[in-house]
Amino acid sequence: MQKELVPHIPGAVIITMWLIVYGILDANNLPNLHELAQTVLGGPLGLIGSSVIGVMLIAGLNSIFWFVGIHGGNTVNAIMKPTWIDNLASNVAAYKAGEPLQEIFTTPFMDNFVYIGGGGATIGLVLAIAWYARKKNGSKQTKAIAPLTVVPGLFNINEPAMFGLPVVMNVTLLVPFILAPMVNVLVAWAAMSSGLVPLTRAEASWTMPPILSGFLTTGSVMGAVLQIVLIIIDIALYLPFFIAVEKHFKKQEAGE
Repeated sequence: MQKELVPHIPGAVIITMWLIVYGILDANNLPNLHELAQTVLGGPLGLIGSSVIGVMLIAGLNSIFWFVGIHGGNTVNAIMKPTWIDNLASNVAAYKAGEPLQEIFTTPFMDNFVYIGGGGATIGLVLAIAWYARKKNGSKQTKAIAPLTVVPGLFNINEPAMFGLPVVMNVTLLVPFILAPMVNVLVAWAAMSSGLVPLTRAEASWTMPPILSGFLTTGSVMGAVLQIVLIIIDIALYLPFFIAVEKHFKKQEAGE
């Protein structure tokens, strides 16, 4: 009889615990836990997700999670996404009403101007790989991984680079992997807050290639121009560090 009761104990404990929680909330006329969490956390998260320093820190933290093998988009970004979706909704409403757009930090801003090429803004890395793969004296490993990383990378799919190069747990690439998306946040924020580039007012699929996505999300060719500038910056950030990776590949091949 005791063995038959054991499997039911965890369920009984969980049900009892939530009944107690419900009783406390009901007795004090408090909202449910979802509304309570939104009230308690919504304000601070909204401030973080709507400030340039906060978003830069989020972008850097996303890269740190990825570096240790944890999906940054499903951890850090998932927490902030409701804020960015609300900001986009505000911009859409303002655009329909013919009013000035107010919110810079939105989901298309993050997907299409910060994480260009995927988490860590690895568009700069895969284009550096493509450049070295075309060189006659490029390493065999670079030539082998180029077709596996470049084409998906242009569509913001960077798992082949993350785990094939790899980027994950690769200390040589840690600095640009953290720095590139943070710089993208700062440059894109400066361009949009100054009025050089319109704010985002439309959602584009996160797999939409850059330049095209920049135009679609802002409704302006300046959005595409901004993406080109960001890609050049990302290449410049990744290139010195990938040169070190390339030298390591060549040493390995020379040893073989």
